[in-house]
Amino acid sequence: MRTEITSFRMDSHRTHNGRQRPDFLGWRGTSPEFGEITVAYPFMTGEYEIRATVRGEKVPTVLFDAKGFHVPGLLMPTLNRGTLRVGEREVAMARNRLGTTRQGRALHLTDGEDRYKLWAISRKRYALARKPSGERSGVTVKVKQSGVGGRRHLSGGLYLTVTVEGRAEPTDIALAVMFSGVDRSNLTRGGAIRSIFSRGANHIVHLGS
Repeated sequence: MRTEITSFRMDSHRTHNGRQRPDFLGWRGTSPEFGEITVAYPFMTGEYEIRATVRGEKVPTVLFDAKGFHVPGLLMPTLNRGTLRVGEREVAMARNRLGTTRQGRALHLTDGEDRYKLWAISRKRYALARKPSGERSGVTVKVKQSGVGGRRHLSGGLYLTVTVEGRAEPTDIALAVMFSGVDRSNLTRGGAIRSIFSRGANHIVHLGS
């Protein structure tokens, strides 16, 4: 258990496989306490399956998979039909799709005895909080993206700032940065509406290809 966690930065990066589309995009940075951490996406594990991953020196491996007919054309997995795993453990996820506020639309996670809540602060900022349990105090990890834009991401021009309030553990950090590789649009009402039209356009393109 840590008593104080230093804020750290994760820079955007890409790995190109020699074809027109990059093999994967993501974020890479080094935490003074937890070492190097990498978020990578999209891994197409099937025609209708997409994955994002977190790997690091001192954090557990985390996988987020999304499956369904909405997957073709996506850059990253969505909260819809998603499955989250920490190592071999599946993390239960639940949210109120009819919520009218950001807190009301928050994603609730259950990892064993740990209870988390993920919510949007803005389009480029989000937070993950672990509730106190027993003698363990709660913790909040906030992630802020420097900007938006696919071209800036491809060129390495974006970065994340990760800040921690409380005593963070490796799983807390891994889960928090995982959602930088997941489409969080549905955490807000406006984002949910935009994502419907975006997925519809992607599906039409896929059918016509």
